[in-house]
Amino acid sequence: MSDKSQAQILKFLHCGDIHLDTPFAGLPPEKSEERRRGLRASFMKMMEYIRGTGINYVLISGDLFEAELATNSTAELLVREFRNCPETEFIIAPGRADHVHGNAIYESKRLPENCHVFTSETMERFDFDDHNVRIYGWGFTEPTLNANPLIDQQVDDISKINIVIGYADIDGALDSDTCPIATADLKRFGADYYAFGSRHEGGDFVSLEDSMYGYSGALESIGFDDPGIGGAKLVVVKYNGGELSIDAKNMSFGHIVFKSEKVDITGVGTSNEIINRVSRLVSDKKYGSETALRVELVGDIDPRFVVPKNLGSDAFGLYSFELLDKTMPLFGTDYLKRDMSVKGEIFRQLLPLLKSEKEEERLVAAIAFREGLAALENRDIDA
Repeated sequence: MSDKSQAQILKFLHCGDIHLDTPFAGLPPEKSEERRRGLRASFMKMMEYIRGTGINYVLISGDLFEAELATNSTAELLVREFRNCPETEFIIAPGRADHVHGNAIYESKRLPENCHVFTSETMERFDFDDHNVRIYGWGFTEPTLNANPLIDQQVDDISKINIVIGYADIDGALDSDTCPIATADLKRFGADYYAFGSRHEGGDFVSLEDSMYGYSGALESIGFDDPGIGGAKLVVVKYNGGELSIDAKNMSFGHIVFKSEKVDITGVGTSNEIINRVSRLVSDKKYGSETALRVELVGDIDPRFVVPKNLGSDAFGLYSFELLDKTMPLFGTDYLKRDMSVKGEIFRQLLPLLKSEKEEERLVAAIAFREGLAALENRDIDA
């Protein structure tokens, strides 16, 4: 790492992908507003940590809020919370969801003086001379960014603590529209820490020999497509006598964890058996009142067995529960291959689709077979 001349310890909190005002479309309607409040609670929890531990710099690497859905109360929340941390500098690199153009919050200039927003797709910088810190970054002006702001560039002054913040796709596809950057670009640029956003899973820090980069991860998991629990990264920079070191660790501020599981119910013939298998899964995984769980039921079952649709979170002590029936009506159906009635003919016609490699084809065929069999037997298949 580069030489630094002053003796200091500085604390950086790296966060991003917060998505204030997100609609939580993956949850039942009655839970959506509750989760929006919960997301704000996670944000407030992080702000309390910032005040309580003397964080010097907060690096927000994109998607602080949903620009198209942002409310005035969100703007007021940000102004108030940033203003209540006068000793902390907040640096924002807008991403896909909170891109600059048409952004009422960023363009209104309402944010306090200790909040600094990158508004160009090309590299800019903010200098904080009291700490000998220089922070480089860029902002999405539109929902996509195909250019690489780091290409063929290097830090201007190696005597400073050089930080880069941005919403980016590191070592992703060359045609990525989320600011594609190669690891080689990071090594060449020569910063001490790179704070990135866009990947909700976060993950571990990545060493670059004499520096490192990290994805903050989402502050709060916002749906089943983003499993896990949200968080941020604490980066402590220490330098003395020209030697610089970085200690970094993951932080957790989230409340609700979203999980998806598969449960094989091959041969099951009663609702109680399904409840027992799901209950066993919940117990084994130690899921509880802060878990939003989606269970996919898979396997072969009797075509006359109706999977219940009304199992709720209360039955398992969960925050929310969603059941997806992806079973196939193939258990105990060998006799239909030889059946010369209409039932057998329907089964034989649909069997190739029921065993298709494409899930959508299998599920459509399963519905068709169940409904056809029920109609021939004068049964109602609604659970």
